[in-house]
Amino acid sequence: MKKVLYIILPLLFLVELFCLKGIPVVKETFPIEKIEAVLFTLTQNVDGSQDFAITLIEGILKNALIIFVITALIVAAILLTAKQLRNRGILKTKKYPTYLQVSTSITVLTFVFLIYNIFDQLPVINYYLAWEDVNAVPEHSEFYQREYVNPDSVEIKFTKKQNLILIFLESMEYNYQDSAHGGNLPVNLIPEITEYIQNEQSFIPGGSPAYGMGWTMADAVAKTCGIPLTFPPSISNSFTPIKEFLPGVTCLTDILTKEGYNLIVTKGANLKFSGMDDFLKTHSNPQAYGLLNYVKDPRVKENTISEWGVRDSLHYELAKEHISNLTKQDKPWGLWMFTVDTHTPYGFLDPTCSKPDSIPESKQFPYVVSCASRQVDNFIKWAKTQEWFKNTTIAVMGDHASMAEPEIVGITKKNATHYWLDFFINSAKDEPQQNRIFTSLDFFPTILESIGAEIPNGALGLGRSLYSTNPTLLEKIGQDSLDNALKKRSSEYNYFLYGTH
Repeated sequence: MKKVLYIILPLLFLVELFCLKGIPVVKETFPIEKIEAVLFTLTQNVDGSQDFAITLIEGILKNALIIFVITALIVAAILLTAKQLRNRGILKTKKYPTYLQVSTSITVLTFVFLIYNIFDQLPVINYYLAWEDVNAVPEHSEFYQREYVNPDSVEIKFTKKQNLILIFLESMEYNYQDSAHGGNLPVNLIPEITEYIQNEQSFIPGGSPAYGMGWTMADAVAKTCGIPLTFPPSISNSFTPIKEFLPGVTCLTDILTKEGYNLIVTKGANLKFSGMDDFLKTHSNPQAYGLLNYVKDPRVKENTISEWGVRDSLHYELAKEHISNLTKQDKPWGLWMFTVDTHTPYGFLDPTCSKPDSIPESKQFPYVVSCASRQVDNFIKWAKTQEWFKNTTIAVMGDHASMAEPEIVGITKKNATHYWLDFFINSAKDEPQQNRIFTSLDFFPTILESIGAEIPNGALGLGRSLYSTNPTLLEKIGQDSLDNALKKRSSEYNYFLYGTH
């Protein structure tokens, strides 16, 4: 038994150290407070995040091993010194701790410290309560019955059919501007984007977070389907990823495909991550390109790929080629693009951009954000030189507010409100109602109206067009009431999930 303990105790201690070192990394890297995002992602396809996860694990394990070795050396030194002192008669006591006693004490104390940190640093109780909530029996929702507008039940008329370039900038916020432009920084990190916000259409102060939103897949659903993405109960029981992704709801790609648009969706990351590929297949199956497609391109080399996918500088060039192919066909078209460089925790600085050598990776995020602003500006400048530009709406927006710690960007103001930014170029609507309070839900009808659609009362899904005077749900009932309504399990949302009542 002693021989077994000689092996088990050090291994347990190493595991405990790994978990202890992992807690701050998990908090820094993932939206741990956004419970619905974590639960959904863990139970769906996580292909495409393996390289990033391996990098994190290697870093945590390296730190844990260093502490393990230092602790082992200290324990060994103490025991050997005690033995030498006893042999020389300097240490008079006949009993001193054995290796097993010391190892057991350290392992137990570390375990207690680990449990304390887990409950102190992580919202464990909230996760348990959320897990219980998703298994509640769904009931009919007066909220959905009253507020949800089924796109199939209203007449959507296109007075014109402008092309659409829809760009989701990873984690891009209004806060990245200086205070003179509504941000929370002393220096504007995104001056190019600021120019577009000031000179083009932009809905200020930007999009607010709401329940079932706040990460890329959820905001893709909210902005193009007008509903939140909440955790399916059957998946919580089986851990089986869904294959038909929200078959009971009509989304932007469905509407545009029906109207004769040719569509391409391009994402630098793996399309399988969080079920993006299944979402697109379920909703009219537009042409879709992701990391697994792009790695076959000889231009995609080691220095053009980050842990999350193809770096944005090359991705914009690939997007240009997609647009070139779309314009060869005599149909309206749309390109939907996702960037990745500004992904948490520190972003990925493109080789085309630079930072001082003295700035470590953990401090590079401001440089990554500035690089992203220049890159989208360069893409738009290219678009303006193309023949198709005058008949094309370019809609640019943060996919969600940043998950990074505000200090990483340089935001020191406590409790700063985080809004994802937006701007529209060549919108079919002349003047927006600019100062609005809204969520991602409201961009479903807004995007459609920006390319020439006419929607009764500007209402679609749970969204209300920001070009209309119809109040958004956030304006109508407030943040707390909206979040509570979106959280509740309902038979109406079950229909979105499964396509059956």
